[in-house]
Amino acid sequence: MRNDIVYVHLDKVSHLTLTYGIGVKDFIDGCSHLPENVLSLAPVDPNQEIDIYSGFNMYIGIENVKSFLHDRSNENLCWIDFDNSFDLESLTPQEVSEMLYLGHAFTHLKSPFYYKLQNNFVYLTLPNGANKVYYRFLPNFYRVMVQAVTNHLAKAYREKRAFLRLRYRIQAFPVAVAKQLLPLMISGAVFDFGGVKLRGPEITIPILAAPDSVYQLKWHEPTMMIEKSNLVGRLKYQLNTGKWDLLVLTPEAFEDNLNF
Repeated sequence: MRNDIVYVHLDKVSHLTLTYGIGVKDFIDGCSHLPENVLSLAPVDPNQEIDIYSGFNMYIGIENVKSFLHDRSNENLCWIDFDNSFDLESLTPQEVSEMLYLGHAFTHLKSPFYYKLQNNFVYLTLPNGANKVYYRFLPNFYRVMVQAVTNHLAKAYREKRAFLRLRYRIQAFPVAVAKQLLPLMISGAVFDFGGVKLRGPEITIPILAAPDSVYQLKWHEPTMMIEKSNLVGRLKYQLNTGKWDLLVLTPEAFEDNLNF
């Protein structure tokens, strides 16, 4: 499975992102405010604290949450955050069932944002390594995406120019440029870091439009779908100035850019 691509599909209605190549480290580094309490939606670990009302493992306090998220043994992270442990007492059996369904089927029955929990995220890891993350506030996703694109380019550059890796530090991918990609991400966007080209101080990253086959990415090898994608643009990065630009090759793929 390739680890040099980033795929993004964004659903503005449900505040859902379906991604591949954006990991938990990108999420942690990109979120301005990490959750302070989470319920794990994965199978219950009897060695961890269990909430008696919902039956889920719970992690209370920012340090415990960070340890939970950083734990490499948790390969299939599935969790929902909550504001206060006292709120768990008011969860109904129906609401617990909905959260169980989230962790099992990787999709929502009703809104994944619960008034009682005041949750801002639902984070689901799919069997094929892709992630489905619900963001109450979608701008949070842009910051996570910024981390992922920046980190992937830094890795690709180090691999191609190992002897110059200390000379240049990749500057953060701008949120403003990320927002220009919104129409493409709604359809399905692929950033191919395996296709990075270096010409003097300029680096280019191919951007592709993925076919409308979200189901395939959810359950199968992600690159099976991505290999059928079409080149529609490029990201350009100048090593000497740290400037990012978007080069559009197929304008219709970037039409109807709506801000939120």
